[in-house]
Amino acid sequence: MGENLKAERLPSFPIGVDDYKEMIDKKCIYIDKTLLIKEFWKDDAKVILVTRPRRFGKTITLSMLRYFFEKSEESNTYLFEKSKIWQEEGFSKIQGTFPVIFISFKDIKYNTWEKSYAKLKDLLKNEVDRIITPILNKLIPSERLKYDEIMNFTQSADESRILINFISSLKFITQVYERACGSKTIILIDEYDTPITCSYENKFYDDMIEFMRNLLSECLKDNTHLQKGFMTGVVRTAKDGIISGLNNPKICTMLDGGFADKFGFTEEEVHYLLQIANRLEQKNKVKDWYNGYIAGVKCLSDPDTAHLSSRVYNPWSILNYLAGPAKRPETYWANTGSTLLLERLISEANQETQDELRLLLEGKYLKNKVINEDVILLDLDQKQHEPWSFLFFAGYITAVDYTFKNKYYYKLKTPNKEILELYKKLALNAINKKFSPLQLRDLHQALLDGNVCKFSELLELFVQTFCSSHDLRHSDLERSLHLFVLGLLASLSESYTIDSNLETGKERCDIMLCPHFSNSQAKGILIEFKKGGKKELEALANEAILQIKENSYQTRFRKLKYQGPILCYGIASYKKELLVKLETIF
Repeated sequence: MGENLKAERLPSFPIGVDDYKEMIDKKCIYIDKTLLIKEFWKDDAKVILVTRPRRFGKTITLSMLRYFFEKSEESNTYLFEKSKIWQEEGFSKIQGTFPVIFISFKDIKYNTWEKSYAKLKDLLKNEVDRIITPILNKLIPSERLKYDEIMNFTQSADESRILINFISSLKFITQVYERACGSKTIILIDEYDTPITCSYENKFYDDMIEFMRNLLSECLKDNTHLQKGFMTGVVRTAKDGIISGLNNPKICTMLDGGFADKFGFTEEEVHYLLQIANRLEQKNKVKDWYNGYIAGVKCLSDPDTAHLSSRVYNPWSILNYLAGPAKRPETYWANTGSTLLLERLISEANQETQDELRLLLEGKYLKNKVINEDVILLDLDQKQHEPWSFLFFAGYITAVDYTFKNKYYYKLKTPNKEILELYKKLALNAINKKFSPLQLRDLHQALLDGNVCKFSELLELFVQTFCSSHDLRHSDLERSLHLFVLGLLASLSESYTIDSNLETGKERCDIMLCPHFSNSQAKGILIEFKKGGKKELEALANEAILQIKENSYQTRFRKLKYQGPILCYGIASYKKELLVKLETIF
């Protein structure tokens, strides 16, 4: 293990650290990903774009590239002397030999074009200042004039000239450096699509897309002063004009084989980290919660390319889990970003897509789905647009297999329990818009106390108020109600382990709530749903309870060391009418 993973056993995990030098200087525990440098350098493509979900290590990776290649006054050799890349022939000789432009757009998340534009100008001005100031005495008059205009743009009255100067600022750096110092420049662009996505959400997309298209095209397209370029993002917005104008850069998404094991943690790497944290006994739980992503899906079925694919864990969640006290896994990644687009895509989806989202919530697969690799944000305005492409690239679903019939058709699923918890949370958010927190609390309390009359009354109220007739279609009534109730119960996950369609005893129970050990006075809960006609409700509710007992659903509780009473709920439904029965197993 130690030969494969050159990571020191050090006391802290790099939570929130996105600077490679800071991580090494603080002696954080880390996973050596420096062979990405070799993959980048040896690739024939002049410009490479790698897309990955947020918090998958994109910023710290570009920071690593910067410290490796950048020529600086103070040597950064010590950052790599113990790393894998130092063992590769010839790479120690090119460390610290290039000028490097490093721009991260990850914080351009403002709600107006004016604020975003102001921040963009500050970012570009600072980078021009950082690289050009040390060589000011080598500038010729025309270069010095443009440098002064960029650095003092607030004093200029010509807004169009300011705009042109900033659009060409990165290419300007490469031109000046090669003429003055004889060296081409490496350009690193982090999270190029963050300001674009934010502008779409806040309705100033046209201004942003025009600026970013021109800025990136200037420095990365047909720039003879460019050595190589590396970009990261969440999605590729090719037909919006950003990528299509860059002379066909190499694009590596989660579908492709490039850099598959360089973002996110592999199974071997997670095993190593769990070993350091003395939590190997949690390996299976951690896998259920944070694994499930496959990078390089297109390579899976071909023995000659299978090595280019990799199953990876969400690194942000793994590090946060290991850095905290030893306890059950939680949702870390799902709480780090805006879910506005996700909520919108789900709420505006057509009925067929909503039904498929329900299948994902049940842990089932969607088959023969097309992933559009060129995500066009404007297409999301179409009410019938299927959200799979955006959800895939954003990390909310993953592809596990494919077939090829003139084009790729993918098999999709939710990656892990953390994402399932997020979907439940979104369902709860929608419910909270209809009801007060007090009403939801009362429903929860009635359920937990075994107050069947109160629970039945409130549940029927929620269903009648919240669910439209197409939400609870008779042909699929049992599953629809099942998922609705599952959403209602999502916020109880702090005190209960909530499972849906979990195999226990002889069959699968619809919903099971097992109290955490810290919740010792609470009762276990089993819920089974039945659909039928109006006159059959009482008989069906009793049948649901009988099914719980005959199939020994309580077996799962005993395996989890819970020995207390179990409340068994049978819920029968017809359209929006409900009847609830309760029996307690001791």
